[in-house]
Amino acid sequence: GYLMYCPKGPWLEWDDEGAARAFLRGAAEAAARLGAHTLKIEPEVREGRGGQKALLEELGFRKFRWDINHRSTMVVDLSRPEEDLLAGMKGKTRYNVRLSARKGVRVAEDGSPAAEEAFWRMHKETVERQEFWSRPYSYYRAALRAMREAGRAHLFFAEHEGDRLAAVLVYTFGHKCLYMLGATSREKRNLMPASLLQWEVMRWAKGRGLTHYDMWGIPTPEKRNEDHPLYGVYKFKAGFGGEVEDFVGSLDLPIERVRAGLWDKTEPTYYRIYQRLKGDVYY
Repeated sequence: GYLMYCPKGPWLEWDDEGAARAFLRGAAEAAARLGAHTLKIEPEVREGRGGQKALLEELGFRKFRWDINHRSTMVVDLSRPEEDLLAGMKGKTRYNVRLSARKGVRVAEDGSPAAEEAFWRMHKETVERQEFWSRPYSYYRAALRAMREAGRAHLFFAEHEGDRLAAVLVYTFGHKCLYMLGATSREKRNLMPASLLQWEVMRWAKGRGLTHYDMWGIPTPEKRNEDHPLYGVYKFKAGFGGEVEDFVGSLDLPIERVRAGLWDKTEPTYYRIYQRLKGDVYY
Protein backbone atom coordinates (compact mmCIF):
# COMPACT_ATOMS: atom_id res chain seq x y z
CA GLY A 1 0.00 0.00 0.00
CA TYR A 2 0.94 3.64 0.08
CA LEU A 3 0.08 6.89 1.81
CA MET A 4 -1.00 10.30 0.52
CA TYR A 5 1.19 13.14 1.74
CA CYS A 6 0.48 16.87 1.61
CA PRO A 7 3.74 18.60 2.64
CA LYS A 8 3.25 21.93 4.43
CA GLY A 9 -0.45 21.85 3.72
CA PRO A 10 -3.25 21.94 2.96
CA TRP A 11 -3.48 25.71 2.87
CA LEU A 12 -7.00 26.48 4.00
CA GLU A 13 -8.98 29.28 5.58
CA TRP A 14 -8.84 27.53 8.93
CA ASP A 15 -11.11 30.11 10.56
CA ASP A 16 -13.91 28.83 8.28
CA GLU A 17 -14.56 25.58 10.12
CA GLY A 18 -17.22 24.39 7.68
CA ALA A 19 -14.97 24.79 4.66
CA ALA A 20 -12.00 23.18 6.42
CA ARG A 21 -14.14 20.24 7.53
CA ALA A 22 -15.54 19.73 4.02
CA PHE A 23 -12.09 19.86 2.42
CA LEU A 24 -10.53 17.39 4.84
CA ARG A 25 -13.41 14.96 4.53
CA GLY A 26 -13.13 15.21 0.75
CA ALA A 27 -9.39 14.57 0.96
CA ALA A 28 -9.99 11.49 3.10
CA GLU A 29 -12.57 10.19 0.62
CA ALA A 30 -10.13 10.75 -2.25
CA ALA A 31 -7.41 8.88 -0.35
CA ALA A 32 -9.78 5.96 0.17
CA ARG A 33 -10.76 5.87 -3.52
CA LEU A 34 -7.10 5.80 -4.51
CA GLY A 35 -6.31 2.97 -2.12
CA ALA A 36 -4.11 4.88 0.34
CA HIS A 37 -3.92 3.50 3.86
CA THR A 38 -2.95 6.86 5.43
CA LEU A 39 -3.42 10.56 4.71
CA LYS A 40 -0.53 12.67 6.05
CA ILE A 41 -0.83 16.46 6.32
CA GLU A 42 1.21 19.37 7.75
CA PRO A 43 -1.39 22.10 8.25
CA GLU A 44 -0.41 25.63 9.19
CA VAL A 45 -2.53 25.45 12.32
CA ARG A 46 -0.90 27.20 15.24
CA GLU A 47 -0.38 25.37 18.50
CA GLY A 48 -2.55 27.87 20.36
CA ARG A 49 -5.61 27.49 18.11
CA GLY A 50 -7.63 25.11 20.25
CA GLY A 51 -10.72 25.05 18.03
CA GLN A 52 -8.78 24.17 14.90
CA LYS A 53 -6.80 21.48 16.70
CA ALA A 54 -10.06 20.09 18.07
CA LEU A 55 -11.47 19.87 14.54
CA LEU A 56 -8.46 17.88 13.36
CA GLU A 57 -8.75 15.52 16.33
CA GLU A 58 -12.48 15.12 15.74
CA LEU A 59 -11.82 14.08 12.14
CA GLY A 60 -9.35 11.45 13.35
CA PHE A 61 -5.97 13.07 12.69
CA ARG A 62 -3.24 12.16 15.15
CA LYS A 63 0.32 13.38 15.71
CA PHE A 64 2.96 11.58 13.68
CA ARG A 65 6.01 10.35 15.61
CA TRP A 66 8.25 13.08 14.17
CA ASP A 67 7.98 16.26 12.14
CA ILE A 68 9.02 15.87 8.52
CA ASN A 69 9.21 19.55 7.62
CA HIS A 70 9.94 22.34 10.09
CA ARG A 71 7.13 22.83 12.61
CA SER A 72 8.28 26.33 13.60
CA THR A 73 9.06 29.29 11.40
CA MET A 74 9.58 33.05 11.38
CA VAL A 75 7.23 35.18 9.26
CA VAL A 76 7.72 38.84 8.32
CA ASP A 77 4.56 40.88 7.66
CA LEU A 78 5.23 42.61 4.34
CA SER A 79 2.00 44.61 4.39
CA ARG A 80 3.75 47.28 6.46
CA PRO A 81 5.59 50.22 4.82
CA GLU A 82 9.28 49.66 4.08
CA GLU A 83 10.36 52.16 6.72
CA ASP A 84 8.38 50.19 9.33
CA LEU A 85 9.96 46.93 8.18
CA LEU A 86 13.42 48.44 8.60
CA ALA A 87 12.49 49.91 11.97
CA GLY A 88 11.23 46.49 13.09
CA MET A 89 14.61 44.85 12.49
CA LYS A 90 17.11 44.38 15.26
CA GLY A 91 19.72 47.13 15.21
CA LYS A 92 22.59 44.88 14.13
CA THR A 93 20.60 43.46 11.22
CA ARG A 94 19.53 46.91 10.03
CA TYR A 95 23.17 48.07 10.27
CA ASN A 96 24.35 45.06 8.24
CA VAL A 97 21.76 45.69 5.52
CA ARG A 98 22.88 49.29 5.12
CA LEU A 99 26.57 48.41 5.35
CA SER A 100 26.26 45.84 2.59
CA ALA A 101 24.50 48.29 0.27
CA ARG A 102 27.03 51.02 1.07
CA LYS A 103 29.92 48.68 0.23
CA GLY A 104 28.52 48.07 -3.23
CA VAL A 105 26.81 44.69 -2.88
CA ARG A 106 23.96 44.34 -5.38
CA VAL A 107 21.10 41.85 -5.55
CA ALA A 108 19.73 40.44 -8.80
CA GLU A 109 17.41 37.63 -9.88
CA ASP A 110 18.88 35.07 -12.28
CA GLY A 111 16.91 32.02 -13.36
CA SER A 112 19.28 30.83 -16.06
CA PRO A 113 20.55 27.21 -16.15
CA ALA A 114 24.07 28.46 -15.39
CA ALA A 115 22.80 30.36 -12.36
CA GLU A 116 20.97 27.27 -11.12
CA GLU A 117 24.15 25.20 -11.31
CA ALA A 118 26.07 27.96 -9.52
CA PHE A 119 23.44 27.93 -6.79
CA TRP A 120 23.67 24.16 -6.26
CA ARG A 121 27.46 24.37 -6.03
CA MET A 122 27.24 27.17 -3.49
CA HIS A 123 24.54 25.37 -1.51
CA LYS A 124 26.59 22.16 -1.38
CA GLU A 125 29.61 24.10 -0.11
CA THR A 126 27.45 25.78 2.54
CA VAL A 127 25.95 22.49 3.74
CA GLU A 128 29.39 20.92 4.05
CA ARG A 129 30.93 23.96 5.75
CA GLN A 130 28.10 24.40 8.27
CA GLU A 131 27.47 20.65 8.65
CA PHE A 132 23.76 21.12 7.93
CA TRP A 133 21.44 18.24 7.09
CA SER A 134 20.36 18.23 3.44
CA ARG A 135 18.07 16.21 1.24
CA PRO A 136 19.59 14.65 -1.91
CA TYR A 137 19.97 17.16 -4.72
CA SER A 138 17.77 15.04 -6.98
CA TYR A 139 14.90 15.93 -4.62
CA TYR A 140 15.65 19.66 -4.68
CA ARG A 141 16.12 19.71 -8.44
CA ALA A 142 12.81 17.95 -9.05
CA ALA A 143 11.01 20.38 -6.74
CA LEU A 144 12.64 23.40 -8.39
CA ARG A 145 11.77 22.13 -11.85
CA ALA A 146 8.10 21.69 -10.89
CA MET A 147 7.89 25.08 -9.20
CA ARG A 148 9.65 26.83 -12.08
CA GLU A 149 7.23 25.30 -14.59
CA ALA A 150 4.42 26.71 -12.43
CA GLY A 151 6.09 30.14 -12.45
CA ARG A 152 6.65 30.09 -8.68
CA ALA A 153 10.43 29.60 -8.28
CA HIS A 154 12.93 32.47 -8.15
CA LEU A 155 16.70 32.52 -7.62
CA PHE A 156 18.44 35.64 -6.28
CA PHE A 157 22.14 36.37 -5.85
CA ALA A 158 24.04 38.98 -3.84
CA GLU A 159 27.04 40.05 -5.93
CA HIS A 160 30.07 42.27 -5.47
CA GLU A 161 32.45 43.16 -8.29
CA GLY A 162 31.49 40.04 -10.22
CA ASP A 163 31.67 37.67 -7.24
CA ARG A 164 28.53 35.84 -6.15
CA LEU A 165 28.58 35.96 -2.36
CA ALA A 166 25.15 34.67 -1.30
CA ALA A 167 22.05 33.18 -2.89
CA VAL A 168 18.47 32.30 -2.02
CA LEU A 169 15.80 30.18 -3.65
CA VAL A 170 12.26 31.35 -2.91
CA TYR A 171 8.88 29.95 -3.85
CA THR A 172 5.70 32.01 -4.10
CA PHE A 173 2.20 30.80 -3.44
CA GLY A 174 -0.93 32.80 -2.72
CA HIS A 175 0.01 35.74 -0.50
CA LYS A 176 3.28 34.19 0.67
CA CYS A 177 6.93 34.19 -0.38
CA LEU A 178 8.75 31.18 1.09
CA TYR A 179 12.51 31.31 1.66
CA MET A 180 13.24 27.71 0.72
CA LEU A 181 17.04 27.42 0.51
CA GLY A 182 20.00 29.69 1.05
CA ALA A 183 23.73 29.58 0.40
CA THR A 184 26.77 31.71 1.15
CA SER A 185 30.33 31.93 -0.09
CA ARG A 186 33.43 31.98 2.10
CA GLU A 187 34.55 35.14 0.31
CA LYS A 188 33.96 38.74 1.46
CA ARG A 189 31.78 37.75 4.40
CA ASN A 190 32.61 41.10 6.00
CA LEU A 191 30.33 42.70 3.39
CA MET A 192 27.28 41.05 5.03
CA PRO A 193 25.74 39.99 1.69
CA ALA A 194 23.21 37.59 3.23
CA SER A 195 21.54 40.40 5.20
CA LEU A 196 21.10 42.66 2.18
CA LEU A 197 19.96 39.70 0.08
CA GLN A 198 17.12 38.87 2.47
CA TRP A 199 16.01 42.49 2.61
CA GLU A 200 16.01 42.96 -1.16
CA VAL A 201 14.04 39.75 -1.68
CA MET A 202 11.49 40.99 0.86
CA ARG A 203 11.22 44.25 -1.08
CA TRP A 204 10.81 42.28 -4.32
CA ALA A 205 8.05 40.15 -2.80
CA LYS A 206 6.31 43.20 -1.36
CA GLY A 207 6.44 44.86 -4.79
CA ARG A 208 4.62 41.86 -6.25
CA GLY A 209 1.79 42.28 -3.76
CA LEU A 210 2.80 39.43 -1.47
CA THR A 211 2.05 40.09 2.19
CA HIS A 212 4.13 37.52 4.09
CA TYR A 213 7.76 36.42 3.91
CA ASP A 214 8.15 32.98 5.48
CA MET A 215 11.75 32.42 6.54
CA TRP A 216 11.11 28.65 6.67
CA GLY A 217 12.59 26.71 9.58
CA ILE A 218 13.70 27.56 13.11
CA PRO A 219 14.09 25.29 16.15
CA THR A 220 10.90 24.29 17.98
CA PRO A 221 10.16 26.06 21.31
CA GLU A 222 11.64 23.33 23.52
CA LYS A 223 14.89 23.37 21.52
CA ARG A 224 15.22 27.12 20.94
CA ASN A 225 18.48 27.56 22.84
CA GLU A 226 22.19 28.02 22.16
CA ASP A 227 22.83 24.26 22.21
CA HIS A 228 20.74 23.67 19.09
CA PRO A 229 22.78 23.38 15.84
CA LEU A 230 20.37 25.78 14.10
CA TYR A 231 20.46 28.42 16.83
CA GLY A 232 22.70 30.66 14.74
CA VAL A 233 20.26 30.39 11.83
CA TYR A 234 17.42 31.26 14.22
CA LYS A 235 19.24 34.36 15.49
CA PHE A 236 19.95 35.50 11.92
CA LYS A 237 16.29 35.13 10.93
CA ALA A 238 15.05 36.73 14.15
CA GLY A 239 17.04 39.84 13.27
CA PHE A 240 14.53 40.74 10.55
CA GLY A 241 11.73 41.34 13.04
CA GLY A 242 9.39 38.55 12.03
CA GLU A 243 6.85 36.78 14.19
CA VAL A 244 7.50 33.26 15.44
CA GLU A 245 4.84 30.77 14.37
CA ASP A 246 4.69 27.31 15.96
CA PHE A 247 2.43 24.85 14.14
CA VAL A 248 1.01 21.46 15.11
CA GLY A 249 3.41 19.56 12.82
CA SER A 250 2.88 16.34 10.88
CA LEU A 251 -0.47 14.60 11.38
CA ASP A 252 -1.73 11.23 10.14
CA LEU A 253 -5.27 10.11 9.38
CA PRO A 254 -5.66 6.30 9.15
CA ILE A 255 -7.81 5.52 6.11
CA GLU A 256 -7.65 1.72 6.10
CA ARG A 257 -6.98 0.94 9.73
CA VAL A 258 -5.38 -2.49 9.46
CA ARG A 259 -2.83 -1.44 6.86
CA ALA A 260 -2.34 1.95 8.52
CA GLY A 261 -1.65 0.26 11.85
CA LEU A 262 0.82 -2.14 10.27
CA TRP A 263 2.60 0.74 8.55
CA ASP A 264 2.76 2.73 11.78
CA LYS A 265 4.48 -0.16 13.56
CA THR A 266 6.96 -1.03 10.81
CA GLU A 267 7.69 2.42 9.34
CA PRO A 268 10.67 3.33 11.61
CA THR A 269 12.51 0.11 10.73
CA TYR A 270 11.64 0.42 7.04
CA TYR A 271 12.81 4.03 7.01
CA ARG A 272 16.21 3.17 8.50
CA ILE A 273 16.72 0.35 5.98
CA TYR A 274 15.61 2.59 3.11
CA GLN A 275 18.07 5.30 4.12
CA ARG A 276 20.91 2.81 4.48
CA LEU A 277 20.30 1.19 1.09
CA LYS A 278 19.25 4.22 -0.93
CA GLY A 279 21.09 7.02 0.83
CA ASP A 280 17.87 8.97 0.44
CA VAL A 281 14.64 9.93 2.21
CA TYR A 282 11.15 9.15 1.01
CA TYR A 283 9.28 12.07 2.56
